[in-house]
Amino acid sequence: MKPIYFILAFQLALTGLFAQPGKYAGTKKSLIGKIFTDSRNITGLQGWEFREGSVVNPLTDPEMITVDVFQKGSTVIVLYSIKEDTLSDEYRIADVLEIKGVTKGWEIRSSFCRRNGAEDAYITVWGRQTQNEFMKLIKKAWRFNPDKRRIEAIPIKGIDCENIGC
Repeated sequence: MKPIYFILAFQLALTGLFAQPGKYAGTKKSLIGKIFTDSRNITGLQGWEFREGSVVNPLTDPEMITVDVFQKGSTVIVLYSIKEDTLSDEYRIADVLEIKGVTKGWEIRSSFCRRNGAEDAYITVWGRQTQNEFMKLIKKAWRFNPDKRRIEAIPIKGIDCENIGC
């Protein structure tokens, strides 16, 4: 392999390893890195309606990863945040997902989703509302990668979300 090709291949590999969060953040990319103590009072989210939120990693982990969903009109944003010290009150927004055009009959789910029948709390979906036990009509899906601390698009095949309370 010629040295220049080796250098280019190495640079491409590094780009993939160290890619920054924010690929799907849209107009809310500036929220990445913000610190907050109350997810319902984040600077830059005035006028946004809180939809849902939960802890997504095991409570026995040394850090806490949360997901919060907000909506304003037909735009929904999903925040994945990390509390590095469970004795602290501070969370840092690790990555943001902005979804535009969520029309009536569709919703964003950030909890109780599965891939091929296996629960995966890191999955967020854009799916069709249903009264069935599981939401199975999925338009798009993403997964927060806790190791890379960023949101990644995933195939919708095999994805569904439980309807809690049905």
